[in-house]
Amino acid sequence: MDDELLDLVDGHDRVIGTINRKDYKQLLQNDDKFIRASNLFILNDDGKLWTPIRTAHKTIAPNGYDYGAGGHVASGDDYLETIIKEAGEEVNIEIKPEKIEFVAKTKSPTTRYFATLYLLRTNTTPIFNKSDFVSAEWLSPEELINAINQGHAAKSDLLNSVVMLQAYLADI
Repeated sequence: MDDELLDLVDGHDRVIGTINRKDYKQLLQNDDKFIRASNLFILNDDGKLWTPIRTAHKTIAPNGYDYGAGGHVASGDDYLETIIKEAGEEVNIEIKPEKIEFVAKTKSPTTRYFATLYLLRTNTTPIFNKSDFVSAEWLSPEELINAINQGHAAKSDLLNSVVMLQAYLADI
């Protein structure tokens, strides 16, 4: 994982080179370079999000709430093919591109990421990869927001992404 090759992009999400994932921290001191990630929410008909908890050995947000699936965009890949691949690897779901809804694309100057957010609507509970997650539950967006606000560990961008998802769902 640490030697994973990622595209390095400029502030307009244009590829300008590559970087090894292990070298990511050098981007935190750089104002004009970013890497890419893609994330997926899984929503059932009851309006609940399938919310996994990351394993304790994860570098980012150990034991924290996570997206239904997500990952870094490998060099040469795009956001959509990344989330399809990650859903297969992390939660054993084979997704056709037409079944995924694009929610938003964000740019974070503090974490140096461009990230896309997708939505998959399904009532099937995923079977997660035990090297990625230790457990999971279906939570309403409000329950997830409250848990994070009360101190449950989570990926740093998850709270804002849930709020974006709520706005997206309210608009459709």
